[in-house]
Amino acid sequence: MITALSRFRRYLRPFWRPLALGSVLTVVDVAVGLAQPWPLQHIVDRVLRVEGGAAATSPGLRLGLAVGAMVLLAAAAAFVGYWSTRLLSAAGLHIAGALRLDVLDHLQRLELGYHARHRVGDLSSRVTSDVDRTQDMFVQVLATLFPNLLLIVGMFGVMVVLDPTFTLLAVVASVPLIVATRRSRVQLRQAARKSRNADGQLAAAATENLAAIHLVQAFNLQTDRLARFDRLTRTSLANGLDAVRLQARFGPLVDLSSVAASALVVWFGAHRVLSGDLSLGVLLVFMSYLGSLFKPVKALTKLANTVSKGNAAAERIAAVLDTEPVIADRPTARTVLLGGAIRFDEVSFSYGREPVLDRLSFDVGSGETVALVGPTGAGKSTVAALIPRLVDASGGAVVLDGIDVRDHRLAALRSQVAMVLQESVLLEGTLRENIMCGRPGATSRDVERAATLALVDEFAGRLPDGLDTRIGERGANLSGGQRQRVAIARAILRDCPVILLDEPTSALDAASEELLVEALENLPRGRTTIVIAHRLSTVRRADRVLVLDRGVLAEQGTHTELIARDGIYRRLTTFQSGEGSRPALVRVPTLSPPLSPPLAPPVVTVSCATDRPQPTRTNGGLPS
Repeated sequence: MITALSRFRRYLRPFWRPLALGSVLTVVDVAVGLAQPWPLQHIVDRVLRVEGGAAATSPGLRLGLAVGAMVLLAAAAAFVGYWSTRLLSAAGLHIAGALRLDVLDHLQRLELGYHARHRVGDLSSRVTSDVDRTQDMFVQVLATLFPNLLLIVGMFGVMVVLDPTFTLLAVVASVPLIVATRRSRVQLRQAARKSRNADGQLAAAATENLAAIHLVQAFNLQTDRLARFDRLTRTSLANGLDAVRLQARFGPLVDLSSVAASALVVWFGAHRVLSGDLSLGVLLVFMSYLGSLFKPVKALTKLANTVSKGNAAAERIAAVLDTEPVIADRPTARTVLLGGAIRFDEVSFSYGREPVLDRLSFDVGSGETVALVGPTGAGKSTVAALIPRLVDASGGAVVLDGIDVRDHRLAALRSQVAMVLQESVLLEGTLRENIMCGRPGATSRDVERAATLALVDEFAGRLPDGLDTRIGERGANLSGGQRQRVAIARAILRDCPVILLDEPTSALDAASEELLVEALENLPRGRTTIVIAHRLSTVRRADRVLVLDRGVLAEQGTHTELIARDGIYRRLTTFQSGEGSRPALVRVPTLSPPLSPPLAPPVVTVSCATDRPQPTRTNGGLPS
């Protein structure tokens, strides 16, 4: 707990005034609590006491004052308790809000590799539930821990003054509780840590299932995914039950300690009152303190569970905040207005052991349109990711306008690069808001112009609210081609000197591709454009074609020049245009049991819209 308070103290500092005032009020609340039994003592010893057969002087006045003091103390306790709770809880909510923003901001700045290593649901739980538990711990420490500790110390002090013997009896009766608390504290912390990790995995599994709902339903995976989720639920439940079991045993221990201490004090106290060594009023005050003493002790034992969960959550949050971004601004980084000249100088990159790029070198002139083609896995998308520093080269340098990209300020660099990805990601909101992601704050006129140039208006006009129609999470209400046109509108609105198109038409049918190519023609002229494509429709418009193969530059030239050569590009385009034969299919070995049904289906020849020969499929659909 102390570690967590120290780690997140900068979030407490802006709210020190309400925290300090709330803490002062809790001290006042403790003082009021200590004073509450004394009017009763006054009534018993000064009002009801009989001396010489007559009541004490002015019993009515004394009784009235004592009762009035009881009411005033109760009202003061209610007032102070209300304001201390309000101030501390409000400060806690502000702290949680600030912490949540920082955690999300930091996650957004961490490199793609970090996100690839962590599940989305687990990271989401750190932003939401972990922050809530950490905030709850902070508030409870100030609202419960400190005042109850002060109350215990104050009560013990008064009890020692009243009667040291009785105080010693109360301490002896509390020994089992103290021993059990010390033994269980470590176990409770470990159980809470396991519970929080299990809850994070549970949230990750739920997020993954819902995000992949199309796959789950299409492949009828409901039962399998539910079984996996059930296993995680059982793990989370077991860890949670361990924490509950450890927490639950504190209540009975507190109650037994309270009863034992009260019994001892009543036994010895009654004898001392009867012998005249102790007044009844003092005994009642002592009994009141003793009864009240175990209430804060019980509250503190319950707080142990909250603190354990808060500590576990704080550790998970700190793990995120302590992770330094691999891709960050250098101390000497500066803002540079790009002209669009790009050079790859002996660039190497690897996601693991196998290199994706191997000392790749090429130049793209300012305003030039270059197409990157090559087999799958040749490193084309990595080239696009290196330019805006979504990843960093492991060797060599990517140079923009004569300056290494690592010497550009990251925010300024990315603000001057527009990307259209193979699978365009749209956010929950309206079409207009998604287009404005390209340039937040753009005017409605600019947004509508970009929508027109990208042919978004072609389908937006059929929607209920046009560009102001909400499209659902990830653009679920739009087709693939429509989402791509929104991404192109975003790039047009961004109006950057560098445009990266990562296979924007690869997953579209012919009709959608035709519309998309028309939209691509409306991208700003005079911009440096790198097009990663397999389709000839997007390659032919390029000024130059670079052919990558296994991370190296295999060929380069214009479309016409490369077609004239007997190289990789010609084979790729020939295959795509249908003028050659497919690469030989590999025979699949017979499995045991065989995949073919008992009665083999008739031979089926798969026809395509080309004249090239097709493999005959037999043996239950396996290539022969």
